[in-house]
Amino acid sequence: MPLSSILSESIIGIAAIIVAAALAGTFFSNMSQMTYVQKLQLKLIEEEAYHRCRIIYVAGEAGSSSLSIWVKNVGRAQINLELLDRSDLMVIGDNAHYLAYGGSWSYSLLNDVDSDGRWDPGETIRIDVTMDEPMRRGDYEAIIALYNGIECRRQFSL
Repeated sequence: MPLSSILSESIIGIAAIIVAAALAGTFFSNMSQMTYVQKLQLKLIEEEAYHRCRIIYVAGEAGSSSLSIWVKNVGRAQINLELLDRSDLMVIGDNAHYLAYGGSWSYSLLNDVDSDGRWDPGETIRIDVTMDEPMRRGDYEAIIALYNGIECRRQFSL
């Protein structure tokens, strides 16, 4: 075998090894990024499992501008009531009403079992709502979005 063909094959072999190493580096870099994305998604799912609420009852009367909403913490973690001020409340019927905390609604912790001032799993709050105008007969939906984006919804009729 001539020396030039051995040299050519060696150069091609070295180039193949360099290309394989570059592809492997890219593959492992992408795997690292995918692992990071999966960890973020798992953390979001975990957040949803820990912080959940359920509207258990809505009371109001047609012709009244007052509404009471009972909400239970059905998650696995406590919710600091100071953070509840950052939550959003909407009442949707013929029109959508976004209600700001303090002016249009307030809450009270009904059964603080351990008297710690936090909304623990299994405990219930009552949200007292004052609408801008009297509510008419019809179908409505109450939506509460907690400070971290977790929602609970309930349809009701007056």
